[in-house]
Amino acid sequence: MFKNSDTFYYFEEVVVRVLVVGSCGKRKLYNSPKQPKCQDINSNSGIDKWVQRFSKHSVPARDMYTGPQSLELVKAVDLLRTIPNVEVQLVIISAGFGIKQEDDLIPPYDCSFTTMKMAEVRKRSNELKLQTSFTNLTNNGFNLIYLAIGKRYSAALGKDVLSMLQTPTVAFHGPESDYLIRIPCAAETVKAFTKCGHKIHGVVGFKGDLLRVLAQYALEKTNPGTEVQKWENTNYLRKLVYRLGRLEKSN
Repeated sequence: MFKNSDTFYYFEEVVVRVLVVGSCGKRKLYNSPKQPKCQDINSNSGIDKWVQRFSKHSVPARDMYTGPQSLELVKAVDLLRTIPNVEVQLVIISAGFGIKQEDDLIPPYDCSFTTMKMAEVRKRSNELKLQTSFTNLTNNGFNLIYLAIGKRYSAALGKDVLSMLQTPTVAFHGPESDYLIRIPCAAETVKAFTKCGHKIHGVVGFKGDLLRVLAQYALEKTNPGTEVQKWENTNYLRKLVYRLGRLEKSN
């Protein structure tokens, strides 16, 4: 609030809302020989009975997956949350149970899009109503979306979903557009970022690592919130990523 004579002026601080989307992974905090497989889980609502059955081994989604991508993604989210006026929502796409919020309890299970053929991915996606759930989620007024998901998880969201997004989005698959920045997730990219001094956990961890690198970059600025606000400009964010990794192309 700023006071001038008898007049009060109120300035509303800009809040940047970021949606971070991760995916389930094979490496989990808990496993059980009796854990359900894809065919044992009939619907998105089927999670409740499995949480009850494996109550001692059900944990929040953000804690269940222990692969490098998942671990680094959670670190990145926590770093971004230390920045004033930056709000981050983290969700996980589970091939077993659909889109889950980070604090939703997840039981041990064995089901992954990575091991499926594309026809199976589409069938499972329809069963979980993933496209509808994702579309509803992304229509909640976010300023930036970060899709840390692989090719089959992208396919599970639907053929045209990414091209229809009208929110600045970082993705690792699909064609670029005015709103979508596609970052190459390959050995060459990992090597380039590593040579620049960034800690990268190989190709399998890069999607999580990149968001952590971006968060650390913002926190080094005098005004981290202003830096994150700049990421809404896809041209700025694309050039920033390429500059941080000293990648060959910057457009």
